[in-house]
Amino acid sequence: MKHVTFITTGQPATNPRLVKEAETLHGLGYSVKVICCFYQGWAQKADEELIRKYPGTYIYCGGDPVKRKAAYFKTRLRQKLSTLLFKYTRGFGVPENAISRCHAEAMAIAKKIKTDIYIAHNLGALPAAVLAAKQTGAKVGYDAEDMHSGQFASTADEGYRLNKYIEEKYFGRVDYFTAASPLIARYYKHEYSYLAPVVINNVFPKTTLNIGQNYKPGQPLKLFWFSQTIGRERGLEDVIKAMAASKGHVQLHLLGNCSEGNKQAMVQLAAQFELQQGQLWFYGPVAPDEIFKLAVQFDIGMATETSVPLNRNICLTNKIFTYVQCGLAMIASDTQAQTLFMEQYPGTGILYDKSNLQSLTDCINFYLQNPETLHQTRLQNYQLGQTELNWELESRQFLNLIQKL
Repeated sequence: MKHVTFITTGQPATNPRLVKEAETLHGLGYSVKVICCFYQGWAQKADEELIRKYPGTYIYCGGDPVKRKAAYFKTRLRQKLSTLLFKYTRGFGVPENAISRCHAEAMAIAKKIKTDIYIAHNLGALPAAVLAAKQTGAKVGYDAEDMHSGQFASTADEGYRLNKYIEEKYFGRVDYFTAASPLIARYYKHEYSYLAPVVINNVFPKTTLNIGQNYKPGQPLKLFWFSQTIGRERGLEDVIKAMAASKGHVQLHLLGNCSEGNKQAMVQLAAQFELQQGQLWFYGPVAPDEIFKLAVQFDIGMATETSVPLNRNICLTNKIFTYVQCGLAMIASDTQAQTLFMEQYPGTGILYDKSNLQSLTDCINFYLQNPETLHQTRLQNYQLGQTELNWELESRQFLNLIQKL
C-alpha cells in the first residue's frame, strides 16, 4: 500500500481540489491522510460529512473559535507576531509561521505520519511539507491553485514579499509541481525556470443532471455566480448595472458567504439602478457537491473575474468548470485565462469586455433574445463535461505524477 499525506492551511470543504485528489487515491487503495485546520465556520458541517465518510483520514490542528479556543487564539497571535517580525528577520521560523497559522502544528503531525509523499495544497502548507520530508525522506508535491506572489497589486506590499520569499526558498525542493491553469503554469515557469509545472484543471466528476430549457420568452433569465465569499470588486456591480440596462426580466442568483455590509451594498446598488424586488437573490454556502444540484436550475453562469491583481487575470477558477458540468451557458470577462479558455472551447459561452459595460449588457441581451441558442449551448456544455472536461479524465495526469514518484 502506498501512503500519501496532504497538507492544507484550510478546511476540506473549502478546497474541493484537494478532496478530489484524496478521494481518487483512497479509491485506488492508497493510505491517505489530510492535515488541515479551521478556516471558515460555514465549512464545518460539510467537513463533518467527509469525516464520517473517511474516518481517520482528516486530521485537524491549530484549534477553532468554538471548541478549541485557546489553541486557535494562540496560533492566531503567533501568526500576527510573525507577520510583524518578518519585516526584520527571516530566521527562527518567522516566515513559515507568518504564512500559515498552523505551520508548527501541521509540521509536527506530518513528521509522525508514515508516508511516501507529502502534497502541499497551497503556499502556506509548503514549508511544513518540505521540512517534514527532510526528516522522513518522503517526496514532496505542490499544487498551485493560485499564483500566490501574483495576488498583490504592488511588489512593495509586505504580503508579496512574504509569498515571494516562501516561493524562492521552497519551490526548488519539490518533486512535482501542478498548476490550476495554463497561465499560472506559464507565469511560474517564467519566474522559476527550474520548475516543470503540469496543468491540472479545476474540473469535476461527471454528473447525472436533467438539462431542461429553463428560460423561455416571458420568463426571467436566471444568472448564477458563486464563490466562498460574496464581496465587492468581483465584477458583480457591473452585472447589476447591465441587468438594469438589459431588454428583459433578468435575475442574479449569488451563492456564498456574504457579510451584512456587502449584502446591503449590493441591494442598495440594485435599488439605485431601479431593479425590482426578486431580481437579486442570495444563498448561503453549501457543500461543494450540492452546488451542482442548485446550479442546474439556472441559465447562465457568470465568470466575472477582474485583471487586478495578476492572479485574477491568469487563474481559471472552478466556476468555469462547474458551469460546464452543470450545463450552464457562460458569460465571462475577457481576462487572459478566460479568453484562452474561450478560444479553446468557443461554443461554451460569450466573452465580454470587462472595461465596457455595454459589452456585458449585449451578452445578456443576446441570450434574452435567443432562448433556443441558450438551450443548445447548455446541452453542449453538459455534454462537454461528460466527455472531455471532467475529473475522470483529468485525474490521469495527477495519478501519473504520483505513480512516477
